[in-house]
Amino acid sequence: MPFDTEEQALTLDKEQSPHYLSLKGTWAFHWAENPDKRCKDFHKADADIEGFGTIQVPGHWQLQGYDYPQYVNTRYPWIGHDDIEAPFAPTRYNPVGQYRKVVELPDAFLKKPVYFRLEGVESAFYLWVNGDFVGYAEDSFTASEFDLTPYLQPGKNIFAIEVYRWSDGSWLEGQDFWRMSGIFRDLYLYCLPEVHIDDFFIRASLDDDYQDGKLAVDAALRNYNETPGTATLLAKLYDRDLALVATAEKKVAISGEQQDVSLQMALARPRHWSAEDPYLYKLTLSLLDDEGRTTEVEGSDVGFRRFELKDGLMQLNGKPILFKGVNRHEFDSRVGRAITKVHMLQDIRMIKKANINAVRTSHYPNDPYWYKLCDRYGVYLMDEVNLETHGTWHYGQKELGNTLPGSRPEWRANVLDRCSAMFERDKNHPSILVFSLGNESFGGDNFQLMHDYFKEKDASRLVHYEGVFHYRLSEGVSDMESTMYIPPEQVETYAKQAGPGSKPYILCEFSHAMGNSLGNFQEYVALFDKYPILQGGFIWDFKDQALLHRTQEGVPFLAYGGDFGEWPHDGTFSGNGIVFADGTPSPKLAEVRRQYQPAAFEAVDLSAGTLRIRNKFLFTSLDRFLLKWQMLKDGEPAVSGTLPLDLAPGEAGIVSLDYVLPQEPGEARWDLQVSLRQTEATLYAEQGHEVAFGEFLLPVAAGPVVRDLPEGAVSCSLTEGMWQVTAADATYSFDPAAGLLIGIGKAGFAYLETPVVPDFWRALTDNDRGNGLEERAGVFRHAAGKMQLLSATLERGATMAAASFTHSYDGLGNSRSHTCFAVRGDGLLEIDFIFRPDPLLPDIPAIGLAMTASSGLDRLEWVGRGPHESYADRWQGARIGRWSGTVREQFVPYLRPQACGNKMEVTKLSVHGARHALDFTSRLGFEAVVLPYTDDELEAAGHPHELPEAGKTVVKINLGQMGVGGDDSWGQMTHPAYRLHPNQVYRHQFMIRLD
Repeated sequence: MPFDTEEQALTLDKEQSPHYLSLKGTWAFHWAENPDKRCKDFHKADADIEGFGTIQVPGHWQLQGYDYPQYVNTRYPWIGHDDIEAPFAPTRYNPVGQYRKVVELPDAFLKKPVYFRLEGVESAFYLWVNGDFVGYAEDSFTASEFDLTPYLQPGKNIFAIEVYRWSDGSWLEGQDFWRMSGIFRDLYLYCLPEVHIDDFFIRASLDDDYQDGKLAVDAALRNYNETPGTATLLAKLYDRDLALVATAEKKVAISGEQQDVSLQMALARPRHWSAEDPYLYKLTLSLLDDEGRTTEVEGSDVGFRRFELKDGLMQLNGKPILFKGVNRHEFDSRVGRAITKVHMLQDIRMIKKANINAVRTSHYPNDPYWYKLCDRYGVYLMDEVNLETHGTWHYGQKELGNTLPGSRPEWRANVLDRCSAMFERDKNHPSILVFSLGNESFGGDNFQLMHDYFKEKDASRLVHYEGVFHYRLSEGVSDMESTMYIPPEQVETYAKQAGPGSKPYILCEFSHAMGNSLGNFQEYVALFDKYPILQGGFIWDFKDQALLHRTQEGVPFLAYGGDFGEWPHDGTFSGNGIVFADGTPSPKLAEVRRQYQPAAFEAVDLSAGTLRIRNKFLFTSLDRFLLKWQMLKDGEPAVSGTLPLDLAPGEAGIVSLDYVLPQEPGEARWDLQVSLRQTEATLYAEQGHEVAFGEFLLPVAAGPVVRDLPEGAVSCSLTEGMWQVTAADATYSFDPAAGLLIGIGKAGFAYLETPVVPDFWRALTDNDRGNGLEERAGVFRHAAGKMQLLSATLERGATMAAASFTHSYDGLGNSRSHTCFAVRGDGLLEIDFIFRPDPLLPDIPAIGLAMTASSGLDRLEWVGRGPHESYADRWQGARIGRWSGTVREQFVPYLRPQACGNKMEVTKLSVHGARHALDFTSRLGFEAVVLPYTDDELEAAGHPHELPEAGKTVVKINLGQMGVGGDDSWGQMTHPAYRLHPNQVYRHQFMIRLD
C-alpha cells in the first residue's frame, strides 16, 4: 500500500494511507439458486434493481438469510443434486450472489492509476464497473486485483460483482470445513503515482555464524504511462524504537513499463527473529523523482532469521526447531470465515498463552492481517496452498487414477497460479518458515512442479507435503517426512529406524481433538523431546467449527452438519477444536498449554526441597522469569516463596526451595507446586503470566488408619421389608431383596433420589463412537438393572452395623461384586466395593458407584485435580487444589453431549446445598463425576440445548474411568495403559458423611 510519508508508512496500516478507499459496508444483493435464474443484466448502469435486498460485506450470504451453509469433510457438497465430473461446475443447484454498489470516487483518485483488490471471494466471480466487463477470478483464499483506471469516471461509479457458490476451481477446494460463499474478506480501492513501487521482496538473512545480518531488497518499479525519466529508490531500516540503523539507495532510469532494482544493506549483530523473541525492524522504501521529491513510501516489518535444513534437521538461527503447533481454520461461530481483526487478535493471544509456537494455515492462505500478527507476536507459520481434493481419491490407493490435480496437464496452470498467488502475497513475512503444497490431494507430477516453483522463488524456506506418505513416487516434493494421525509407537519407530539421509519428521495433523479428546497427548510430546529427528507437529485443530443458529422457538445453539437441513453433511466432525466455536477455551487447551510448556521440572530430593529445572527454550534465558512455589495441605496453600532463575537456553540446573516438611505423620495430603512466571508484560500476556508449572506429591508420612470403634450407638430395624440402620441421627435404608442402599436421611432431609448402584458405563464420547466402544463394551450399559442378588447379610454391633451384598450380572459372564456398607456409631458410612470381572469380558468403561442426590444439593466442593475435568490420559493440565462450583458448571458443552466433568485424584468431595451436604472422602483418592444429567440423557441429546432441564444431581464415585483417547476419532482406541482391563480384581473404598 502506498503512503505519502515515512510516518504514515511506519504504521504499516493500509487504512492510514490517503490512497486507500474501503468498499466494506452495505451492498445491494440478489440471490438465485442457479445461473439460469440470475439477473442477467444487473451489471448495466440502467438495470432495475428495485427488488434487490441488501447484504453486509465482508460476510457469507448463507449467514445473512440467503441459501444454507453446509458442512462436509471429504465429499464434494454437490453430490446430492448434481451428477458431474471434473472440471464441470454444478448447474442444477449452484447459487449465484449478485452484488452491486455505487461508489463515489474521491478527487485524489481521478488522475492516478486505480486498482481494486478483493482479499477473498468464494468461489469465483465476474466484475463489471459502470457496465463494462473488467474480469473474472477464482481461488477463494488469495487476493484478486484489477486495474480499474480505464473504467472509472469522476463522481459515482457502479460496481457489480457476480459470485458463484461453486466453480471449476471448487474441485480443488474440498477442505474439511463449512461450505459458504460470498465476499468474505476485505475489499478496497487504492491509487498510485504513475511511477510507483509495484512490488518488493525482502530477504533478511544471517551469516554462517548466525551473527551478522544481510538485508536484500528486490523491487520492481512500474512506469504506468511509460514516460521516460529517472527515479531513486531509498531504503531505510529502523529498529523497534525507530532509530535508523541502515540505509541504501539507487538511482535508475525509467524508460519501459517496469524497472527492477536491487538494494543491499549489512547490519552487524542484528537482533534475531524467533517465536520466542519476535524482534522486528521496520523498513521503508521511498521513491524520489528527478528533483528529489518523495512521490511514494512503502513499509514493511523485517525479521532477521535463518531457516534451513542442516545436519538432517530443520534449524532456525542455528538451533534445531520444535514445532509446538496447531492447525487453524479461520472461524468464528457468528461470522464463519469472515473474521475480523478482533477475532484474529483473540486467537493469537490465546495461542501464545497456550505455549503454541506454530500454526499451519489449514488448508488455505489466511487473511493477510493474520501474518502480520504472527510476525509481531511470534508464531511460526506453515503457509498452505489453497488445495485439497480428498474427494477424488481414497486411502490405500496406489495409482493416480482420477485424482486431482495428479499429473494432469490441464490442471497444472491452476495449481501453479495458486502457488504464485500465495507466494507473492506472503513472501515478506518472517513468520513463514514452510510452504505447504496443500492437503490430502495424493500425488503426481504437478506437485513436483509446485515444489520446484517455491524452491526457485525462495530457497530460504522449506517445502512440505504430506501426500508423499500415500504416493512415494512423489517423494521429492517434500523436504520433511510428514504424516497424520499415526499412533505414538509408529512415530517412535520412524525415529529409531532413521539414519543418514532420513528426513526430519513432523505430524502435520495429530491428536484429533474431537469432543472430549486429546488423550495421551503427552506421549507424543515426550517423543518430540526424546528424538531430535521428531520435530513436532500440529494438533487438529484450534477451534470447533460450529455456527450460531436458533431453533424455531428462538433458542440459540451451536449448529453442526445437518442442522440446516442440508445433505450431504458430516455431522459433528467439525467439532475438533481445543477451543470452542465461540472462542472460549475447552479443558483440552489447558493440557496443550502444559505439554507445550517451555520448562520441565523434575524432583531430585523432595524431602530436601531440591528440583531439577530444564530450560526448553532455544534462545531465551530463564532470567526473564520468576519461580514461584507453594506447599499445599489438602489443596490449600500453606507455605510459599519465590526464587530468581538464570538458566541458559537448553540448560538444566538444580534449585533448592526453602521449605521444611511436616515431621509428624497425619492424614493430610501435601503437594508442592512450582510456577514459572513472566517478570514483564508481553503483547499477549500480563506481568506474572504463568508459562509453565509442575506438581509433586510430597513425601510426608501418612498416619496409620485408626479404626477405633466410634462412640455412639447404632440401631437396626426392619420396616416394611427394608433394613433401617440409624446412628447419630443419620438413617441408612437398605433393600435386602435387591441388595441396594436405597435411602440416606438425616433430620428429615432425604439425600438420595435413587439408590446407590454399581456403575460400569460412561456416556459415549465422540472417540468412543468412532472406535466402536458401544459394540465392544455395550454389555456394561445399565449393568445395575441386570444384577442378580446372590447374598445379603446384616451384621449388628453396638457401635457399628454392616450390610453386605453380593451380586452377579446378566450378560457379564462370571462377574461378581461384593459391597459392604458399614454404618458407624458417629453416623459415617464406610463403603467397600469389590468387583471381580469375568476375564473374558471387554475392557470396562468405568468402575464405581452411582446415585442421584437430592436436587437441593446443587453445588460441590472438592480437593483434587481441577478446576476443569481430567482423565487417566489427560490430567496433567489440571492441578491439585480446593475447587468449587455449581453442578451445572461441571457440564462441558461439547458440540454433542457426551461424558464430561470427570475429576481425578479426589480425596474430598462435598455435594451440598444451602443447609445440607453429602461428603465423600478417601485417603486413597477416587474419581468423581457430578452432573445434572444421566448417561442416557447425555447420549440421547444431539445438542446441549436438547438436554432436559438441569434439575438433577447425578453423582458417580468411581475407582476409575478409562481415558478418552485422541490419536484419531474414527478407529483408534484408548491406549491400553489407560483402560480398565477385566483380568484383575478392583477394590474401591470411601466414606460418606452427612452434614
